[in-house]
Amino acid sequence: MKHLVGYTKLNIKNKSGKRRIKTLDNLDKQKEQYLELAEKIVDKSNIIIELLDSRFIKETRNKTIEKKVKEKDKKIIYVLNKIDLTEDKQKVYRQVSFLLPRVFVSCKNYKGISELRQKIKSISKKIKAEKTNLNKVIVGVIGYPNTGKSSLINILTGKNSLGVSPKAGFTKGIIKINLTKDIAILDSPGIIPDEKYSNTNNALMIEQAKVGARDYTNLKNPDLFVLKIMKEYPGLLEKYYSLDLKKTNGNPETLIECLGRKRGFLIKGDSVDEDKTSRIILKDWQEGKIRI
Repeated sequence: MKHLVGYTKLNIKNKSGKRRIKTLDNLDKQKEQYLELAEKIVDKSNIIIELLDSRFIKETRNKTIEKKVKEKDKKIIYVLNKIDLTEDKQKVYRQVSFLLPRVFVSCKNYKGISELRQKIKSISKKIKAEKTNLNKVIVGVIGYPNTGKSSLINILTGKNSLGVSPKAGFTKGIIKINLTKDIAILDSPGIIPDEKYSNTNNALMIEQAKVGARDYTNLKNPDLFVLKIMKEYPGLLEKYYSLDLKKTNGNPETLIECLGRKRGFLIKGDSVDEDKTSRIILKDWQEGKIRI
């Protein structure tokens, strides 16, 4: 289905170490409904890690999945990645005081990983004590595209089993990786809930681009993204690109014009390539170069 990033096939290594493919209860069916996929991931896992972007906690929370986790009496750990990209960490801490248990991590700087690993092991130990016939605790990692799920799993397991990319939608299937002999982790394609997905609604598409769920190459109107950022964070882009705030006067068209000329992004008639300039701004934003 259009709002599911990738398909859903499980890659598992057999005893010889060779990779084989098998389906996880038909999770590889095309055009599967979002809610069905979410429920199956929750069903297959004893613990759910909801990976959030520390800069956009509210925007990257998936309350549909959180509700399912609670209904099915599964454990959840809120993991806030990219804490290194936040300027006001105290503000972030206040925003998530009610999300428990939680761990702040930075996959880039390897911060918080040991704490998260220990929390997973501690909760897993309690689960195995309650379910004595359980062979392995399954930890499902769920989050928006580009929140860093594959990077987190690679660091947790100490392996480079999963390819990583700053582009949204890089993970193309659900992959099972062993953390210990008693704990396995499932990496899943990034999921955007139905109510937040659109290929026609500019506001929703821009919101997806803001949190990195829609790649900068795939946004139809990148200039509208520039407008949104300038409204939400006045002066931020001028400061980052060393542009005269008085000259831009909070006008996205003027800012794009100034930056385009500064970078030499010109087209026929000595006009600024507005699309290219806008996408450069979005690319810098998604790569975490522009901090808020």
